[in-house]
Amino acid sequence: MLTSAKIDLKKYAIYTSLLLLVSYFLVRSFSEYLVILLVSFAVCINHWMSIFVVRKMSENAVIGSSKNNLLIPIFIMGKLILVVGALSFGVQIMGKRILIPVLIYVLQIVVLYLSFEKN
Repeated sequence: MLTSAKIDLKKYAIYTSLLLLVSYFLVRSFSEYLVILLVSFAVCINHWMSIFVVRKMSENAVIGSSKNNLLIPIFIMGKLILVVGALSFGVQIMGKRILIPVLIYVLQIVVLYLSFEKN
């Protein structure tokens, strides 16, 4: 089954857009909003990588494949580097107001949960 079949991309896009719209009113400058956009983009890629890794590991478990799949550890490290990098960049621009992008990150996890199709 395709990853997109498990997540309603329309819901995900709507909820993410609403979250970005609300965050627009929490910032003081356009550069802060760009940081929020960057963090949101990084989180979306992070979610895609998470779903890919879980799906690949599930397929390997079902098939009983014991082959060494190098792509899984690369994606896991990439996820970590991506989010830490985006938030570190945000600290440089926003300083102590980095709590807003971190809150966006946490709420984006809720958005992912709400976007799952419940069959």
